[in-house]
Parts: sequence; C-alpha cells; structure tokens
Amino acid sequence: MRASDGHHHLSAGNVISFDKLSLLFGGTDDAGVVRGSEVVGDRYHDLLQEIAAITEYQWRSSSTRGLVKGFLLSGPPGTGKTTLAKRLAYELGRRFDNDNDPPVALAFIDGGEISRSRYGESEERIRDIFLHAKSGFTAQGQRSVLLFDDVESIFMARGSQHAKEWHFSQDSVFFHSIDDIDTSRSTIILTSNRPDLIDEAIRDRFLSYVVDYPDLETLLKMVEQIPALQELSGTQQAELRKDLLAAVNDGTVRSMRDGQRFAMRHFVAKLLKKESLAERPAD
Repeated sequence: MRASDGHHHLSAGNVISFDKLSLLFGGTDDAGVVRGSEVVGDRYHDLLQEIAAITEYQWRSSSTRGLVKGFLLSGPPGTGKTTLAKRLAYELGRRFDNDNDPPVALAFIDGGEISRSRYGESEERIRDIFLHAKSGFTAQGQRSVLLFDDVESIFMARGSQHAKEWHFSQDSVFFHSIDDIDTSRSTIILTSNRPDLIDEAIRDRFLSYVVDYPDLETLLKMVEQIPALQELSGTQQAELRKDLLAAVNDGTVRSMRDGQRFAMRHFVAKLLKKESLAERPAD
C-alpha cells in the first residue's frame, strides 16, 4: 500500500509542529512552557549552535544534495540526546519563522513506528517516511527534522550477532533514502545509546557527536529550571544544591535523567516532610 492512500501516514503525535515545539522551548504561554525541557550547559549549547548552523546553511543555500545528510548523537542513557534533537528543531523553526519561509516540523520516529509484522512492510514504512518529508508532512513545502530515536533498535549492524535478515533489508532501504534526501528541506538526527550496534555504512553517512554526562553546574541549572522547584525557599534551594552535590560525588546522579529523578524525590520529601517510600533508582 502506497503513502498516497493515507494508510502509512505518520500519526499526528509523531509530527510535532513548530507551535508545539514553542510551548516546550520558550513559548509565551506560561501554562505550556516546560522549562525543565530546555537545553542547558555550554557543551549542549555549543552542539546545538553547530548543528543548527550547518543545517541552516544548507537550507538557505538550497543545497538539495548537501554534503551533510544529518547527525548522529550518541552517549549514555538519560544525557539529553532526544531533548537536544527536539531543541534543534525548535531552533531551526525560530530561524525560519517568517512569512517567506515554509514552517519547520519535527517527525519523531522510533522502532515502534517502523516495525511491521508482515515481510516488506517495514521497508515500505521507511520509504513512506522519506516520501512524506519530501512532500512536507502536514503542510506543503514544510521543512522537517527527521528524528530516529534509539536508532540501534531499527538499523542494526549487519555483522552483529543480534542482527536478523530483515535488519539487512531495512538498512539497505535506509541507505538509499539517506542518499536521496533533499538537504535543502530536511535533515536527519539519529540518537543512540549503543552506536557500536549501528551499521557502519549508516554511521559513515552522518556527522557524529558524543553527548556525555553533564558536569555539576549543568545538572544544577537543569534542576533549577524545573518549575515546581522554583517555588522552594532560598534555604530549601541551597539544601537541594548541597544534597545534589553529594549525590553527584557518590555517583548516584550522573545523567540529566538522574537529576530530574533526584529533584522529584527531593520535592516529594519536602512536601511530605519525610523521606519518600518510592524506590531509589538502581546504581
């Protein structure tokens, strides 16, 4: 079944408009702004600006066959790779937010979006996603960021002991789709916790960046942006910083996800005026 019949269209929840991205990253609707989703820290900011600059150049210069097809963000779980990719889509949308430019949208694609039970359907799904990118998804002429999240679960290295025959077929379709992408209107972001499991021919087609564990100051900034914690008194915030520092030093908190979980437990403890009964994260 072809894309034109509507059966394979990405669901509304998988295509995120610039308006929705604005609510996550700097929108004016206070009820919708999730400040904890903002990208913080010099390393994250530098990565964002570099990737945005490369993509903006190719889009503005109408480079339909640009050298850079996309970017691979790899690193440990919970370090903000997916958030960084979403923030990139917002940044590009902001830079192209005028009447003379088509809008920018983010297409979020994971293993569940690709996997199909019948032979050949997953390959067709991959082709359709790139076909939709070419036509603009929900708006004619719309530019897009294609985010393939946890890509090692979709496009596994052909030499991997875990790879199946259908992985080879999916990889092949993806190779050709990458090579044919119109880089004046779309860019691809891959995220991965295990880049060693991704087929080398895919890795070689992308600029690769490591998104590692953040430093203490970045963790503190991230935690301080969580709206509920901004309601704490000065004394309580100082106590939070002290406890977070101790958790970082003993290895309990390493990633941004760890920091968010720590902040949640800290908030609950202050609310209940006692240690929470919720399970602590595993070491």
